[in-house]
Amino acid sequence: MRLLRLSSLCAAVLASSLASAFELTLDAAGVVLTGSQPAEVVRYTLNGKDPDFSAGVCLAPIELPEGGTVKAAAFEGNKRVGEVRTQVVPGPGPKNTALVPLTQNRDWKSYDWVTRHDEILALNRPGAMRADVVFLGDSITHFWSGEPKAKRVAGKDSWEKWIAPHHPINLGYGWDRTENVLWRLRHGEIAGLKPKAFVVLIGTNNLSGFNPPAETAEGVAEVCRELRRQAPQAKILLLAILPRQAKPDATRQRVTDTNKLLQGQASQIADAYLDLTDKLVEADGSILKETMNDYLHPTNKGYEVMGAAIDAQLKAWSL
Repeated sequence: MRLLRLSSLCAAVLASSLASAFELTLDAAGVVLTGSQPAEVVRYTLNGKDPDFSAGVCLAPIELPEGGTVKAAAFEGNKRVGEVRTQVVPGPGPKNTALVPLTQNRDWKSYDWVTRHDEILALNRPGAMRADVVFLGDSITHFWSGEPKAKRVAGKDSWEKWIAPHHPINLGYGWDRTENVLWRLRHGEIAGLKPKAFVVLIGTNNLSGFNPPAETAEGVAEVCRELRRQAPQAKILLLAILPRQAKPDATRQRVTDTNKLLQGQASQIADAYLDLTDKLVEADGSILKETMNDYLHPTNKGYEVMGAAIDAQLKAWSL
């Protein structure tokens, strides 16, 4: 049996005729794939569910220091082939899934997660491009504008006006949660960069039925701590999670509760904290479609608000 270490080009999966020829193995590096044949795509989960097409691709050893369960299966296109393989790592299991790095494929209709990861690795090589400000986040960041280019762009004018002059790179990924950002940071996405600042906006997807406010806030904080570990020279601008829903409701309240927790620790994890809620919400608590067309993602008008505020903070730092 030959140990298979999966590359950023997604080497790890079997063709359908060989779909049962891989195993999950626990070694000092974590859970890895082993097998006698090369592979194309193996997807995995850490939540105990069998992988489907929304599960992320295995690209590296899976670390579960608190224990847990890895389930993996080979995929041919969007169809699972062969059996689901399971590896249990001894331990009580993660206390907070927002802190456990993993990949994802939830927004596959809009973009390919692995392809975007590879594009970013190419851009962050020394000399590839100037990246003074690194934006990190989910679809709200991903679909704003900038490099690497996205198929869907919702705020090109505001990006060009407020953000482009700061020489940015866009490390937003649709449907990312804090654990996905942590995986990306720990697998090279800023390794070749020497930014002057990071702009962080993440966490709203954690609140969509996955993590309560306290866990989500801790996930956001860990993203900031990881940035500080890897790039201590850079400033960190932490944005409060944007308000969502047409009118105040339980979902909006979870956002508010998380932001209160972030604000309370902002001075320890970031150099500046910016809450744009009052600029995006009307006096009666409603959000206009002209500002956020689905009451979650900004329109160019909403991005204007974000861009002006971010630009002001970067200029205050003389960036």
